[in-house]
Amino acid sequence: MANLPREIIVDILCRLPVKSLKRFRAVARWWCFQIDSQDFVKLHLHRSLASNSNRNLILGGLALYSVDLDSLDKAHVIKPPFYYQSVDSITNSCNGLVVVTSEPPVLWNPFSRYYKVLPDAAVERQNDEDSYCKVAYGFGYDSANDVYKIVRVEEVRSSMSHVWIYSKAKIYCTKSNSWKVIDNFPYPLPFLRGNWRVHVNGSLHTLVENLDHLRSCEFVKIMAFNIESEEHSEVMMPKGVRFRGVNASLDVLGGSLCIVSANTSGVVIWMMKEYGVKESWTKLLSIRPPLIERDDFVKPLVFSNDGEKILLNCDDKDLAWYDLKKKTVENVTVDGLPFMFYAEVCVESLVGFEVPGKVKKLGTEKKKGRKCLNKRDDFLSEGFKLVL
Repeated sequence: MANLPREIIVDILCRLPVKSLKRFRAVARWWCFQIDSQDFVKLHLHRSLASNSNRNLILGGLALYSVDLDSLDKAHVIKPPFYYQSVDSITNSCNGLVVVTSEPPVLWNPFSRYYKVLPDAAVERQNDEDSYCKVAYGFGYDSANDVYKIVRVEEVRSSMSHVWIYSKAKIYCTKSNSWKVIDNFPYPLPFLRGNWRVHVNGSLHTLVENLDHLRSCEFVKIMAFNIESEEHSEVMMPKGVRFRGVNASLDVLGGSLCIVSANTSGVVIWMMKEYGVKESWTKLLSIRPPLIERDDFVKPLVFSNDGEKILLNCDDKDLAWYDLKKKTVENVTVDGLPFMFYAEVCVESLVGFEVPGKVKKLGTEKKKGRKCLNKRDDFLSEGFKLVL
């Protein structure tokens, strides 16, 4: 490739997975400089997102695994270079990054192996023997300002009834590398999970009880928190959806907001094809036993490359393809798949960060005793069960 124009080399490199790119940093000084540059990081990420390439499943639970979405052949164990407390302690993925919700939280790229321990974010509250505190995290990207933000909400609930009393919140910005107090969330977040993963159109989304309509069919609503403006808003529900006696969740599929509704008779998934437009809600699929097990809860993950199938996580135990045309279900066998897991789609990226004294980086390559440049540019800047 020595005689190829540099533009052609860059075009070839931006199509490769992160593991290969990290090795190729040792080929030559210019290659190392190019791969580490912010422009290349953005180019590689943009191409992967546009072409649906370099995609993986991150499986969490008692341990962490990755599964290549193109092959779906084997689950590979991921060993984080820091303490991982296990059991649902990873947020949604955003441009290849996740947040490990430890104390303090860790911003992490599982494929480039960059990570950053964030400043302490504890929110002080008065001790009350009749209440306890539940911490929830949200993670998203502010494209207007090219920064990532992490929201930390502390909910105070009654020790007897578990009813939500109030919340306190802080937000972290990668540009300032600090937390700031924000207006408290005026609604409770999903009780069963420690974070909420539905990041769509620059906002975090959750299903909450509509306190003004508890006795009507509209006792559940969708609330959104805009990452850029840090403001709350309501997203309109699809017409005719009922939540009495069902398990319901919000998810993300193909960049669109989805509602999953499940009961003993089956699972229905709705998709908002045009964000913010109530009329664009469309019933995507309806699955009934025996295609799935009775009482199984289904989470949509990704479309197939041809758009004719949807990969489903069935009750946190199995993976399956649902054929939208044939309306059939095909189980997926993955070698080394854990017995129980939650799954998040994650694109491989080189997104990293540099804050003096705060960044850890492993596996710096060398070739023939020559150190590769390791200076990096500035940081480039999906569903929960609600039992009703």
